[in-house]
Amino acid sequence: MKIGIGIDTGGTCTDVVAYNFEDETIIAYGKTLTTKEDLSIGIGKALDKLPRECVEQAEVIALSTTLATNACVENKGGRAKLVLFGIERETVFKVGSNYGLTMDDSLCFIDSKTKPTGKIVAAPDWVHFEEKLRDHFESCDAVGLVEMYAKKTGAQFEKKAHAMIKEQLRIPAVCGYELFSENNIVKRGASALLNARLIPVIEEFLRSVEKALAERQITAPFVIVRSDGSLMTEKFTATRPVETLLCGPVASVMGAVALSREENSMIVDMGGTTTDIAFVKAGVPQRVKTGVRIGKWDTFVKGLFVDTFALGGDSGVIIDDGKLVLENEKVMPLCIAARKFPTLVNYLKKEDDSRALYRNQQKEIYLGLKNIADRPAYSSKEKTIAGNLYKNPMSLEALGKKLETVVLNSQIERMVREGILIRCGVTPTDVMHIKGDFDKYNREASEYGVNIMARSLGVQPEELGEQIYDEVKRKLYFNIVRIMIEDAFPDIRAAGLGTQLESIINDNFRRAKTETGSTEFFGCQLSTPSALIGVGAPTHIFLKDVARMLGTQAYSSEYSKVANALGAVIGKVSATVTIDVSYNQEMDDYVVYGRGERQSFKELEKAKLVAQALAQEKVKEEAINRGADDNLTLTYRDEEMVVDTEFGSLYMGYKVIATASGNLKLN
Repeated sequence: MKIGIGIDTGGTCTDVVAYNFEDETIIAYGKTLTTKEDLSIGIGKALDKLPRECVEQAEVIALSTTLATNACVENKGGRAKLVLFGIERETVFKVGSNYGLTMDDSLCFIDSKTKPTGKIVAAPDWVHFEEKLRDHFESCDAVGLVEMYAKKTGAQFEKKAHAMIKEQLRIPAVCGYELFSENNIVKRGASALLNARLIPVIEEFLRSVEKALAERQITAPFVIVRSDGSLMTEKFTATRPVETLLCGPVASVMGAVALSREENSMIVDMGGTTTDIAFVKAGVPQRVKTGVRIGKWDTFVKGLFVDTFALGGDSGVIIDDGKLVLENEKVMPLCIAARKFPTLVNYLKKEDDSRALYRNQQKEIYLGLKNIADRPAYSSKEKTIAGNLYKNPMSLEALGKKLETVVLNSQIERMVREGILIRCGVTPTDVMHIKGDFDKYNREASEYGVNIMARSLGVQPEELGEQIYDEVKRKLYFNIVRIMIEDAFPDIRAAGLGTQLESIINDNFRRAKTETGSTEFFGCQLSTPSALIGVGAPTHIFLKDVARMLGTQAYSSEYSKVANALGAVIGKVSATVTIDVSYNQEMDDYVVYGRGERQSFKELEKAKLVAQALAQEKVKEEAINRGADDNLTLTYRDEEMVVDTEFGSLYMGYKVIATASGNLKLN
């Protein structure tokens, strides 16, 4: 047998499958908790759930992860800066927020001037840039570099700045031209900054995989799923983590499509942190047209259409102005925290016995996930707080008493954002334990936490549990309907639903909750003929009711809970490269440009031939770098753009789009 292993590391669970490539079947699978304090532990435990002979015979390890997805949704990541050559601050101030950029010290503007033709009018002051290198970037985890008209200039400024940063600071720096070829420098910059923020996130993941494999003497190569469902090598991923933006969700879609026989469906994958929804039409997963958008980030990342929103088994349940709210951030469920740290049960029991109420943030419980004692980037106050909470969950009130001070949320929010601390609290997962829908962790802790929250709201614990389940179903229903409306009406997708449509959707949920329907004088019904395919451990608990409300059916299978890991291992390698030719009126020649190249020719036909050859050369190089074997399938198409005007034909340019695809190169 030719065996591959698929591993998916999510925010809550790590899944694994052993797959037989010859008859396309799952041999075995397993699931365990993701260990955020050391990802290698969870990955190793997942591998240990497979038969040893499968692991030893594996020819490749294929990985997917929601780490990048979750970091975007929760606005987390490493410390990064973006260098922008030749763009005005005012431009970014006006439109930067549309793509995820904020006018803060993460942006470094460098004066330069380049014509749209690619002719450099004024180069940067490189002496000043070099003098300020350490001041600007020494504390960064990574740097992104983008240049105005980089495609036309051959990215000269990006390349020079990259060399200087690499030589003097030895921190990762990634040029925008290596990532994306589109012209919009603000969107390209946002994509490059996001890539830099994700480098330490993915670096930790890759090192954890290496450690888990080495401890088990597994020498098979490993690859990672890209946002378009294809694969790339570990080395490629290390500098281009933004390509994994929808890695986990896309692997889930690929796995669900393989498991399902539905021609038209919506894949609904609920994990611990987020829910991902994708369309399958006529048996084909739909793709994004302009780039992946997730959280506040609007990027040039190409991929399958996946709409990701904050809703999962570990979504925090809080009381806001006397009302129950499911917040966007993931917290550690009390049941999981108490299993890892049993003393938490005693604290929660004492709070419940004393009839305590959750009236302020001082009652919130935090846990330290990482030891930062030796990290110079954190203040002594932060180190003291993190040190006391490391592997020791405690309320801010209790921590304040221990430190003889008041610990405020503002003092810990950065450490929460950077994954040093995590809040422990009531979640849908806790309610699952109380209701008996899931029973893997500490039910007692869940009961105490729900008792305290119910008392604070003035309801019975059973009623609170139903309210939490209803809120999960409402958010799931709302977002499924939102996505269907946006798919049917692109103008609404561009402008947003608006409060009136939102009210109609929520009102329909209220009416649809009852089996008998509404007796009100007026109402409308929202429905879809598309089946809802459930993926992810908690999805089946909520999806059946939501499908009924939408007049359709929900389906899942035994392997649905590990569809992400399956989707990872069945992927292939693919790459696409675009090379352009444009007429330079100033020099009366034709310029071939793209992928950091710029060449000029007097004859158009010569320029077109060079563009074709260059596209094929670059796409083969890209595919092999991503991990493909030498037996590639190459295709290309070209487009010539000529516009008829009253003065005659106007030559607008020529482009070649080359694609290379092939199987993963095995040992």
